[in-house]
Amino acid sequence: MSTPSTRKAVVAGVDGSDTAAAAARWAGAVAARIDAPLHLVHSMPSEGIFYSEAAVLIQSQMMDQLRKDGEKVLSDVADLVRADHPDVEVQSFIGPGPAASAVLEAADDARVTVLGATGAGAIENFLLGSTVVRVANHASCPVVVWRGDTSNPLPDHRPVVVGVDGSELSSTAVRYAFEYAQLFGTPLIAVHSWIGDAALGVGATAALVDWDAVAESESAVLAESLAGWHEKYPDVEVRRVIDRGPAAKVLLSHLPDAQLAVVGSHGRNQFTAALLGSTSQNLLHNAPCPVLVARKI
Repeated sequence: MSTPSTRKAVVAGVDGSDTAAAAARWAGAVAARIDAPLHLVHSMPSEGIFYSEAAVLIQSQMMDQLRKDGEKVLSDVADLVRADHPDVEVQSFIGPGPAASAVLEAADDARVTVLGATGAGAIENFLLGSTVVRVANHASCPVVVWRGDTSNPLPDHRPVVVGVDGSELSSTAVRYAFEYAQLFGTPLIAVHSWIGDAALGVGATAALVDWDAVAESESAVLAESLAGWHEKYPDVEVRRVIDRGPAAKVLLSHLPDAQLAVVGSHGRNQFTAALLGSTSQNLLHNAPCPVLVARKI
């Protein structure tokens, strides 16, 4: 599957679901604002091996129909995107399945990849599809898992929220959060959470911990993570939030009025860099808004 444009594209996976169409419209809005092409990607199931002429004929007819159906899905979504943003360059591609492989191939040199949180085959709306999980785990570019109201998917003026934990990937998340806040013309809420553990004292030993000093240290983590970014993005209004509690719970509490959450693919305590951390996984399942998973600078 080739992508002929020389500019890095915004990639959106399309499967015929309302969520995927909404995600593609959101991706189209981003593409319009950064003057990038939008690549819509649909996948075909892999052809099997059959040993009779009748079976081969049936499969050929089925694949032809699936391709026509896929082309119709892509055409319909492209029309929706062009209705929102007539000047966006939209290209459509059909790749071999499974769907995650087709999207990952397109995402190899993408600016960002956008997927709906649930696909056409999802049993329940709150379940993440296997395609989303695989792409979020393995894409080389940032991945946005779109969640929200499918009837109103476009960016608005609600704030962008970023999770900050002081890790290298958190710094990448902060960068993307500033970029998107400026892109959307919205405030940025930088959220850092902390929670006492055995190293700091639990039970009776907690009384021996200087919690004021701990809080001051955690405040320094947030300040250091944001240092320098205001100078690069002076028009972005930043609000700093430090809460004590599990990272996912704290972040989720700030998302009901947000339009985008930004997190690193894993935090400072993650052992396996290739896999999503618990906080990012939690947000992908439960956030009420799109979630950008930052993977690299």
